Amino acid sequence: MFALDPQLQNTTLTLHLTGDVGMDDVAEFNKVMREYSKKPNITQIVLDLSSVGKMDNAGLGVLVSLNTSMQRYGRRLVLLHPAAHIDELLKNAEIEGFFPTCESEEELRGFIGGAKQK
Repeated sequence: MFALDPQLQNTTLTLHLTGDVGMDDVAEFNKVMREYSKKPNITQIVLDLSSVGKMDNAGLGVLVSLNTSMQRYGRRLVLLHPAAHIDELLKNAEIEGFFPTCESEEELRGFIGGAKQK
C-alpha cells in the first residue's frame, strides 16, 4: 500500500511517495497519479521517491506512461531523490535517462527555476 502527500508551489506539484507500489497497487496508483497530472495549472509533478518502500516493474510502467502522457500536454514528471532500489530498477529497465531526475533539493530548485512557469 502506498501514500502520496501533495504539496503545491506555483505550478509545481510535489508528491511525496511512501509505502509500496506493487502489482496489487498499480491500478490505484495509476488512477491517483493521473488525477494529479490533470489538475489545472500544473506544469510539472515532482515525485519524491526517497521514502518509497518497494516498487516493481508495474509501478515503473505507470510512471513511464504518465510521463509520456504529460509530455503530450507540455507538462513533465520529475523524479526526486530516487532511493537506491529505484535507481537499480531504472537501470535494470534501461530507462535511467528517460525521466528528469534530481538527486537533491538544491538540484531540484535549479531545475525547477529553469522551468517555464504559467
